[in-house]
Order: sequence, then structure tokens, then C-alpha cells
Amino acid sequence: MRKTFLQLLCGMTFLSASCQNVSLDKYLQKQYTNGELNGNVLVMQDNELLYENSFGVANAETEEPLTSAYRFNVGSIYKEFPGVAVLQLKEKGKLRLTDTIDNYLEELPEWAKSITIQNLLQYTSGLPRIPWGDFFKGNIPITEKLLKELLLKTEEPAFPPGSDYLYSNFNPILLTQIVESITEKNFESYVVENLFKTAQMENAFFAEKTPYQNERFVATSFNKNLKTDVFYIQEPKLLMNFTAQDLYQWLYHLHNHKLISKQSIQLLSERAGSQSPLGVLDWDKETLKVHHHHGSSGNYEAVIRYYPNEELYIVILTNQKHSNVSEMADNIYGTVIPEKG
Repeated sequence: MRKTFLQLLCGMTFLSASCQNVSLDKYLQKQYTNGELNGNVLVMQDNELLYENSFGVANAETEEPLTSAYRFNVGSIYKEFPGVAVLQLKEKGKLRLTDTIDNYLEELPEWAKSITIQNLLQYTSGLPRIPWGDFFKGNIPITEKLLKELLLKTEEPAFPPGSDYLYSNFNPILLTQIVESITEKNFESYVVENLFKTAQMENAFFAEKTPYQNERFVATSFNKNLKTDVFYIQEPKLLMNFTAQDLYQWLYHLHNHKLISKQSIQLLSERAGSQSPLGVLDWDKETLKVHHHHGSSGNYEAVIRYYPNEELYIVILTNQKHSNVSEMADNIYGTVIPEKG
């Protein structure tokens, strides 16, 4: 009944937020009907809820329907958190971005003396990529110990630090360890206390391991054939889970400078290649135009967007990958802001 009423409104001569909701819903329902969307979508504007809906199931085996309470793995979007944590410590005078990482991590090879924290933030350390596919195919449990052993076998960086760009998850993992070295807390505790609580991310949490066991409201990922992903990860640092509302709160508090200063955001968004720890931030001198970040892990796929001029936030979390969440975010923006879309 509500949709019918809103559709009638949209036939009138004015455009309201309600009409935009109908347009959004029509577009997203089509994505779902076409088998291109299984997940949660949240759109906020001016700190008001513009649209929120869940599409599909949380678990392919039980067919339990998704709701807004469900939390998702967000892939590489997680790297925003060690990045912001490091900038918090910089603001407190606990470190300098020009410090070499051997000042904080003692057991690494000689090359640690030539890699700076800035190199880790900008993926210019030359550290190798982690062979996730080999671990997953071999059903090898991924632990911090395993990753450390792999790193210790690295004889030298792929290039002199600072001279090139190579996206490797070893960079944010070492940043988490630097946070632990300085604060004398495990990374998870630091994040909960200084990031999740400050940003009012009430449902965000670190899982202990995958496959998930007895975790409430966690969406499990599955492929187009409805086969559930089976990954053996036993490192909580890699298992942050969020609701769409959590990630809205993250963007809102980050860009209202409740976590770090604007200057620190600008430093953190500097790119030597395709991405920074915050994904891609487009600046016009001192003015931020958009914050975009895409992440995936197995069949999880997510995108977060913030458009400061319109105070518009878009969060899309999916547990069935179709490589289309960035395109959906574009279309949502074009629906809400038609004159600029």
C-alpha cells in the first residue's frame, strides 16, 4: 500500500524524497530480480535515512532472509582501520610517518631498516603479495604465525622502498602490529576502544575464525551456484564484520573529524598508485569531492561512498559477488542527485 501511494506522489509535478525512494527501490528490486543483488543497501543524506533495504538470503543453505541486522566481511575496506589508527598515534606524537618500521618491529629482516611507515601506508614498501588463493585452495588455515613465517622468508623487497607501487596486504598487517607495539594492546582492543566506540559502530566486531561458528547475524558468502565459501582464516585482524549502519557511522564520524583531523585524512588519502588506505578520495585542492572504497573477499563484495557536497552516504554490502557494486553506487547517486548523476 505504501509503495502504491508513493508511486502516485511521483506522478505529480514535484519531486520529493519519497519519490526518490520509489525510484531507488524500483532500480534495486530489478537488480535483485535479475539475480544481480544479494545484500543490504543503505542511503543516508543530511543525517537522515533516505533508503534502506535487504535483498536475498543471509545463508544459501538455510535460506534465512537478510535483514539490516546482518553483518558482512568487507574485504580490503578493512584497511581503513589500521590506517586511521596509525594517524591517531601520529597526532598524539607516538610515531612519525618517516620512521622506519624496525623501530617498532624487531624480528623482521634487514630490509625493515629501509621501509618507512609512509611506505606501508602508500603500498610503496615493495613487500610481496600474499598468496591467498594458494591458501584457500589448499584449505590451509591462515594465521598470523603463517603470514609472519612467509614474510620472514622474503629476502628483499620487490623494488627499493618508495620507488614503486605494489598492492600487498602485508602493508596493513604490519601497520596493525605497529599499533600493537606502541599501545601494548592487541589491535582488536585498540580498534574497539578508539574507533568502533568513538564512531558509534554498535554492531561492528572481530570474528575469531572462519568458517563462522555460532556467530549471530553474520551473512555467509556464496557463489552464483549457491555454494558457500569455505575459507579457513584464524586471524581476527582479517575478520572485521559490519552492518551497513556501522559503515555509515564510520564515514560520518571520520569526515566530521571525530577520529582524526582533516589534515590527517588528507595525508592518509595520498596515493602512490591506485589506492590509499582510505581507497580513493578525490580532492579539489582543500575540498573533498568524494570518498570511494571498494572491497571484496571471496564472494563478499562491498562499496562505501561519501559525497560531501550533497552530504550523501551510500553503503552496499553483498554476500554474493557480481562485480557490480560500484556501478550500483553510481546509479544510486544518479537517482538521488539526478541533475548531477
